[in-house]
Amino acid sequence: MANTIDAIPEKTRWEIATKGLTGAYIAISNALKQAAGQKGFDEFNGPLWYKAGKGAKEFASSFGLATGNAGEIENVTHLMAQAAMGPEFVFEVVEATKDRCVGKTTECPWHKRWKEQGLDMDTCGVGHQKWGEGAVESLNPDFTFKLTKNMLHGDSHCEWVVERKK
Repeated sequence: MANTIDAIPEKTRWEIATKGLTGAYIAISNALKQAAGQKGFDEFNGPLWYKAGKGAKEFASSFGLATGNAGEIENVTHLMAQAAMGPEFVFEVVEATKDRCVGKTTECPWHKRWKEQGLDMDTCGVGHQKWGEGAVESLNPDFTFKLTKNMLHGDSHCEWVVERKK
């Protein structure tokens, strides 16, 4: 029997932590939505995710990550999401210039838990938008973040744009 955390393989620890975090959050989100409605849930949830996104600046600084252009900002958000929310994400950059970067995900732990729990509410649209806004603003205030596709709305993937302000 394992008697220390090191006896559990790292990959297994990641899987357990990711499923626990995202599963609990999705269940709590559903309970809050049932009590407050979708609008109330969004009003409560958005500011929390915005504040969480603001941690991106400290994350980037801690690891010496560049944030001078759209592609670099996108890279930091992908790394931070995986470090904070687990390795179930599958990210891809579909367009990248110094002023604009389009990213997408086809696999997401939040979406997996949403499907596993059989929910029909939007658990992450406002949260994803606000997390991205907070992260991008903290990394480089010359850029914006916009969620353009959402798997919970029936899209085949989530997609967002990091773009230099005009």
